[in-house]
Amino acid sequence: MKAVVIRTFGGPGGLEVVDLPAPAPAAGQVLVATEAIGVSGADVAIRSGALAAYGFQEGHVPGGEVVGTVTAVGAGVDASWTGRRVWAQTGVGGGYAEQAIAPADDILP
Repeated sequence: MKAVVIRTFGGPGGLEVVDLPAPAPAAGQVLVATEAIGVSGADVAIRSGALAAYGFQEGHVPGGEVVGTVTAVGAGVDASWTGRRVWAQTGVGGGYAEQAIAPADDILP
């Protein structure tokens, strides 16, 4: 799976496209094949290194929101979400990727 990681903190030149293992949803989560990825001010602050004191490290996959199709669900998630197009809040990262994990409570059709 292709994803964008923060290789070095600073400007956008520190971002790099890499291959990562495909994620799998855990209990209460969904897997979304991304079609659109939000870019926010928080992503820019994380990328710059300004929030490193909060535990963000180089290698982090930014992106807190995505739009795409649910391709798998974890235990305890209604299987009818599979195949549905959703907006999903991924939290503090993980969205700059071909596939993203999101809590099932944080998705909307």
